[in-house]
Amino acid sequence: MSSVIVQHKNGKIFDLDALGYHVKTFAPWGSDWTQSTTSINKYLLLDTSRKVQAKTTTLELNTMASDVTGLQLKFLDLTKVFNGEYDFWVYFADIPYIRWEATVNGAPTFNLIGNSGFGSASIPLYFPKGFAETTHSTGELPTNVPANQYPLGLFGLGTHFPNDGENPSYASFNPSNMRIFNPGSIALRAKGLHGTIIAENGSGFSITNNTNKTSFNYKKGFGTLKLDGYICTVDGNFDFINTDHGHIDIERGWNDFSISGASKVIFDLHFYY
Repeated sequence: MSSVIVQHKNGKIFDLDALGYHVKTFAPWGSDWTQSTTSINKYLLLDTSRKVQAKTTTLELNTMASDVTGLQLKFLDLTKVFNGEYDFWVYFADIPYIRWEATVNGAPTFNLIGNSGFGSASIPLYFPKGFAETTHSTGELPTNVPANQYPLGLFGLGTHFPNDGENPSYASFNPSNMRIFNPGSIALRAKGLHGTIIAENGSGFSITNNTNKTSFNYKKGFGTLKLDGYICTVDGNFDFINTDHGHIDIERGWNDFSISGASKVIFDLHFYY
């Protein structure tokens, strides 16, 4: 199968194939949904909660060395790549556009095959978000790109955009209206997985998602305002007092926004699958 890449959050990148670890099995696809019900009477159950749980899977590797001692050293090096002390990203070399945030869950297993220098390893991985995410965000996209022609090296999941010729733009100057597209599997919620909305050089900023009626308003002037879920930062300082305590949710598919009070607005979003 394709090589698997591990990227630490300090920027270090490990190509497992290039390091001599052949990936045998790695299947992070899908999410772990749970359902909760409450009994109403003898015959009726009411669905009360549907939630995504953190996901687990196992990365199976084969490797070899000239002798058993070399194999043991290779296993030791592998523990430097996979360390449960911190989170890291894992993705396939031929699909670098999406990644999984992961850490080690439990104890890795290392197996030596006699004295041959051949061995295998099983790395139990834990995905706290429960979803894959786009490697890059919409805040990195260039403006004025023709429909369905986003650069593949930056945003390869552009194939999930509709093919009707309309090009979603995630940044606009002096906007009164914006129409953006969420191609992901889930809606982006302020109280859950979400992105950042950035407004520049304005006063009395107001933004409303007409698709779901969520809105946010800021009363004063600003250089740079960032709305990160429910957290509002203005020119580098938290400012909750001068807001209406609102928030913005972004549904799957198209979302239509009404905007005023900013010279530029940027939606800096990752999407989740």
